[in-house]
Amino acid sequence: MQTIKTDFLIIGCGIAGLSTALGASPYGEVIVISKDRPDLCNSTLAQGGIAAAVGKNDSPEEHTRDTLIAGVGICEEKTVEILTEEAPKVIDRLIELGTSFDRTKSGELALGREGAHSLARVIHRGDDTGAAIWETLFRKVQEQKVHFQTETRAEVLLVEEGHCYGVLVRNFEGVQRILARSVVLATGGIGEIYGRTTNSLLSTGEGLALAWKAGAVLSDLEFVQFHPTALATEENPLFLISEAVRGEGAVLVTEERERFMPSYHPRADLAPRDVVTRAIVSEQKKGHQIYLDASSLGHHFELRFPNIYAKIQSLGLDPRKDLLPITPAAHFSMGGIRTDSFGRTNIQGLYACGECANTGVHGANRLASNSLLEGLVFGKRVAQTLVESLKEKSLRTFDFPDQGIAQDAMTLDIPEVTKPLDINDPRVDTLQKLMWSSVGIIRDEPGLEKAYRELCQLEKEVSPSEGELQNMILVAKMITSSALNRMESRGSHYRLDYPEVDPAWQLKHLSLRRHSA
Repeated sequence: MQTIKTDFLIIGCGIAGLSTALGASPYGEVIVISKDRPDLCNSTLAQGGIAAAVGKNDSPEEHTRDTLIAGVGICEEKTVEILTEEAPKVIDRLIELGTSFDRTKSGELALGREGAHSLARVIHRGDDTGAAIWETLFRKVQEQKVHFQTETRAEVLLVEEGHCYGVLVRNFEGVQRILARSVVLATGGIGEIYGRTTNSLLSTGEGLALAWKAGAVLSDLEFVQFHPTALATEENPLFLISEAVRGEGAVLVTEERERFMPSYHPRADLAPRDVVTRAIVSEQKKGHQIYLDASSLGHHFELRFPNIYAKIQSLGLDPRKDLLPITPAAHFSMGGIRTDSFGRTNIQGLYACGECANTGVHGANRLASNSLLEGLVFGKRVAQTLVESLKEKSLRTFDFPDQGIAQDAMTLDIPEVTKPLDINDPRVDTLQKLMWSSVGIIRDEPGLEKAYRELCQLEKEVSPSEGELQNMILVAKMITSSALNRMESRGSHYRLDYPEVDPAWQLKHLSLRRHSA
């Protein structure tokens, strides 16, 4: 088996991973691995923008307030304050690096408004803000001579006596051992577990499975956000119609062009995402078809949202006059690998950032356009911690664990041959439909218990050589278990049998950790 040594190993090529690589690379050797092409990540799909209190009447305190309200009593307030205070600095840094954002005629940053924000604070570049930021970071990281290994899948984290010192990976060369001073998980989301999702096809939750198997703590997995407005097509992933479209004046209507959101929330179409999503489900149960009416935007639609406009036109629709069929879709996981505000997990040498991490900033329901911000802020903070760790021990004196019996035992967990995930596998379809119907937008105890039993049965039908499918089922089981154990409704987690917010569950986190036999 080939062994590679490096200072820092980052698993994942989204904005969180690149932010970490950019901050750490001047101080040590960095390897970044990705399952496929680096740009096939959720970051490049992000349309709306990045939230930051840069407006004249705005402040980090107001941004914090909105984030805490959206998070419904589960956010860690001190961590949220870090996020919002760092946000304006992040925007300045992105501009310094060369990111071009939309501006007003007077030259100021153009600010959009999205759901649950009390005022406009979303900075954007058209409707491909995530791609714009990702391209800037990727270019700068390449200048730093970071080593990329694409089409490389992490299969086992190497942990000994509570210390992570590397990972076993598989690529076209076979299984490799990468040893590192520090390992960073930046593997993104879990949307493909649901199928009806806006996420990249690579978002199968593998980072969570890797961390749990290694003994890391996971928490808040029951909180899965469903975006209310994906285009209702048969595509996978579904094409998102950004919340920013509603921020510009589009509204949700029935087939009769009747608005309904004003009767559900004072902020109507710009209510928190969980409220809007459940309102859509409620109207659908009444027999209505739900659409987005963007006709009031007129020609402004094409100018402000060129990519969304082109996609809609490719379907034979004109957003200036036609109703746009929409559906809720799995969009973001608020829970994940539990970390502190510097991305440290309970395992020494193992860090996490971005969507796979749970820093506590999103609580029970992420505030719109806080996701790109989170990846940038906490990716940078992870990098700071990695650099500080170099002061403690140089790579020359760092003693990697003996590659003897313990390592051989770890290698036994890796099949000689693996089958790549087939997204069209009937078992994947079974998993996705089960999660959507029973562990989706509306939940209850009978449905969750049935789902867990069926997931356990499905797990038995998967061979050891099908590692990615195994991991998807494992993560699905953990989400289901957490949803079953949180006996209340809060934010994105809604249970018919416990429909109210229970004060006893405020700031209560449900954690999962694998214990050794």
